[in-house]
Amino acid sequence: MEGADARGALDLIMNRLSHNTFVSRPGLPARGRCGPTPVVRLVSEYTGLSGVRPERDDAWRRVAPGVYVSAGEWRQATADERHLALVDAAARRQGADGDGSRELVLAGASAALVLGLPVVGRVPGRVQCLGRKGDRRRTSLLQRRIRRAPVVLVGTRRTTDVATTCIDLARWGGLVQGVAAMDHALHHGLCAPDDLAAALEGLPARARGLRVARIAVRLADPLAESPGESLSRVRMWQARIPRPVLQKEIWTEAGMARTDYFWPEAVAAPHPVAEFDGDAKYHREVSGHAVEETVLAERRRERALWRLGFPMARWTWADAWYNSGARMLAELAAVGVRPGTARW
Repeated sequence: MEGADARGALDLIMNRLSHNTFVSRPGLPARGRCGPTPVVRLVSEYTGLSGVRPERDDAWRRVAPGVYVSAGEWRQATADERHLALVDAAARRQGADGDGSRELVLAGASAALVLGLPVVGRVPGRVQCLGRKGDRRRTSLLQRRIRRAPVVLVGTRRTTDVATTCIDLARWGGLVQGVAAMDHALHHGLCAPDDLAAALEGLPARARGLRVARIAVRLADPLAESPGESLSRVRMWQARIPRPVLQKEIWTEAGMARTDYFWPEAVAAPHPVAEFDGDAKYHREVSGHAVEETVLAERRRERALWRLGFPMARWTWADAWYNSGARMLAELAAVGVRPGTARW
């Protein structure tokens, strides 16, 4: 069987063997909304079938030993969607082993994506999961972490609970990743501050990344409304910028203005305010409003704040992300917000 006939037979059999499960995840990942994950095929599913194996068809791309995805879908997929495809492959491979006692429990960034938490920065190339003593720490598809943790069920996926996942993101992915996830979880009521504290206290005294996780829990704030705001606040803390008031409401001639960051006159004079400019604000439509309307409304709001004595700083994701937020810090300095002598 060759050419179009072989590809047609392959697609037919693959449709029959499809086990994809789409999990409902609250909220938006840091890179935007996740769409359907690329369809995954395991070579082990084709034992005994001739002429239709995915490794013999250029339409399928190998992403791990024995794991293939549609090449076109893989090219178009985001980093989050690609990782979720690997999660699907890992879960199906684990189920094929026939050992129900070793059901896959996702952890870290893999758990975060299934739970709907933002993963800021690089997404791991392997699926992060819980392991046991004696397990290989790494395989071609898995990165196992030896730890005890509460487990929850999301659709058909088992993951560490939200608080544990947030703590692990800080430990394994760094301060920005941890704070962004914690802010999101607190803001959307996915866990409470006490849950984060309990997950932190449950770690061994010498656990890897414990210090970073403690700082992340201290910085986490339910008032933050996006990963960009979380990133910006971490950069402020790292640079010893005075702690801002979040989501400050100010009445102006243009109506109520709510600013991402506000510093009272005791910290910097006059009262500076600041905004993180996310791309979503300037997409084709924002809550039913055209881009032009959104931009004009932003300009009116900013002018009204300036007239009341509230100079405004603005920055983008790139300004806050690169070079430890140097361009963001320059924008803040321009309105009178400069580093102090101590962190919060």
